[in-house]
Amino acid sequence: MSSPPPESDSAPAPASRGPRNGGAGEPPSIVKPWVSILRFVIGLVIVGVAVGALLLWALEPSSNDGAPQFVALVGIPLTVTALTIQMVARNSFANRRTRFDFLWWLFAVLPAGLLAVSLPSILANPGYFGAASTGEVLGVLAMNVVLVVLGYGFGALAWFFVVWPLFHLVGTLIRVFRGEKHAAAGLIMPLVLLTLSGVILVGAGALDLSDAGPGRFAWPQILLALLGIPGSYGVESEFALWIVRLLILSVVLLFLIPWLLSRRETRSARAE
Repeated sequence: MSSPPPESDSAPAPASRGPRNGGAGEPPSIVKPWVSILRFVIGLVIVGVAVGALLLWALEPSSNDGAPQFVALVGIPLTVTALTIQMVARNSFANRRTRFDFLWWLFAVLPAGLLAVSLPSILANPGYFGAASTGEVLGVLAMNVVLVVLGYGFGALAWFFVVWPLFHLVGTLIRVFRGEKHAAAGLIMPLVLLTLSGVILVGAGALDLSDAGPGRFAWPQILLALLGIPGSYGVESEFALWIVRLLILSVVLLFLIPWLLSRRETRSARAE
C-alpha cells in the first residue's frame, strides 16, 4: 500500500476573505468623522445675551413701540439659531457628523440668559409692562418666553431664506473667480431665495391689505398693486412698492436669461 504524497511547499494558500461590510468588489464604507461646534455656539450665546442686555438696559422699552424687546427676545434667538443650523448643514455637506452637545446652550442657557437680563427692565418700568405685582411680572416673563420660542421658529426660516443663500452665494462667487466651469449656474438659487426674502420684507411695508380679505383672498389685490391697477388695497410706500416690482422682475430675469442663452447655444450647435 503506497503512502500518501508529501505536502508540497507550493500548495495554494486559502482564499482570502472579502471585506466584512459586503461582498467581493464592494468598496469599504466611508466613516464620517464627528465634529463639535460647541465653542462656536457658546460664543454665539454669550454675545447674544450681552447684546440683549445692552438693548434692554440702555434703551427705553417704549421706544419705537417696543422694538428693543422684540429685537432682543426674537431677533437674537433667530440669529443664533440660523447660524447654528448653518454650521450643522455645513458639516453635513462636507460629509461630517455634528455632535449635538451644544443643544443645552442653545435651548436652555440662551433663553434663561435673555429672561434674566429682561427682568431688570421689567422691574424698572412697571407702568409700561403692566407689572405692578409679582404675578404680573411672571406673566410678562411668560410672554417673553413666547417671544423667544417665536425667535427659534423664525430662525429656521431665516436660515433657509437668508443665511444659507448668503453662504452659498459667497462660495459660488469664489468658484466663479477661480474660473471653475459652470460655477455660475450655482448663483441662481441663492439669488432667487434672497430676492424672495426681500420681496416679503419690503412688500410687508409697502401695502395695506386690511380691506383685502384674509389669506388667499389678498393675493389678487397684491397682483393688482404690482400691476398698478386700482383695487381694495392701500399703498403705504410707493418707493417700497417699486422695489418689490424690481425684485420680482429680477427673479424672472434670473430664469429667463439662462434659458434664452441655452436656446441660443442649442441653435448655434444645430446650425454647425
